Amino acid sequence: MGKVLVAYATRGGTARDIAEAVGSVLRSTGHQVLVADLKSRPSVDGAALVVLGSGINAGSWYQEATAWVAAEEGALREVSVAVFNACLNAADPAKRVESLAYNASMAQRLGAEASESFAGRFVPERVSWWRRWFLHTMQKPMQDNLDLGAVRAWASTLDVPSSAV
Repeated sequence: MGKVLVAYATRGGTARDIAEAVGSVLRSTGHQVLVADLKSRPSVDGAALVVLGSGINAGSWYQEATAWVAAEEGALREVSVAVFNACLNAADPAKRVESLAYNASMAQRLGAEASESFAGRFVPERVSWWRRWFLHTMQKPMQDNLDLGAVRAWASTLDVPSSAV
C-alpha cells in the first residue's frame, strides 16, 4: 500500500476536519497516512499521493498553502496530487463552479488528478475578529455546512499509487 500525505491550511478548523476524514478513509483501505497542518512544513518525501487542502479567503487559498507549494513544488511534481478547498460558497449549488474554480490554479500548477470543493462553516468563536467582522458585514450568520459524508465519498475515489514515483 502507498504512503499518503494529507496536508492542509486552516483558520477555523474546517480544512483540518476534512483532512482528517480523508486520512481516515485512506487508512481504512490500508494506506500509511500522515495528516499535517502546513504550518508544520511537512515533507513530501516518500509519499505516493499528496492530498492538499486549504480554506478560502477572498477567492484564494491561504498563504501558508501557497508558500508550502512553492517550497515543495519540485517534489510535488513527482507524485500524484489531489486538491480540495473548504469555503462557504460551496454550500450553494449555484456557486459550485465558482467554488471549484478556487482550486484551478493550484490544480493546474501541480497537475492534480482530483479537485473538490467542500461546503465550509462559520463559527464565530473559531475565527479571527477580522473574519468575524467581515462576515458580519456580509450578513453571514453562523453556519456549519460541512458534509463529512461527501468528504468520505470523495476520499474513497482517490487513487493511491503503490509507491512514490
